[in-house]
Amino acid sequence: MKLFSIWSIIFIFLSLLSFGLNMLLEVYFEPIALIAGIFLLIGFILSFIAITKKEDGKIKFISIASFFIILFLLTWFEPFQVVRIMTWLKNIS
Repeated sequence: MKLFSIWSIIFIFLSLLSFGLNMLLEVYFEPIALIAGIFLLIGFILSFIAITKKEDGKIKFISIASFFIILFLLTWFEPFQVVRIMTWLKNIS
């Protein structure tokens, strides 16, 4: 059963959609970027669980590779997005 592998790729895809939506908006919307980061992290964790459970298929490796590729592209094109999210979280509390 490849349940964790499938869910990991779904969460990676949701994070891509959220980051894309945030880039399409004219103003920077921090909650969307935060939700996209959470989706990305959940996808990575589910992929790691799939590897530890030794699920069949290669989707789990695609999810892990996508995680690192998305983080690289995010820091390459929008390097201060992480700083914005951290500042936004600090100002909430």
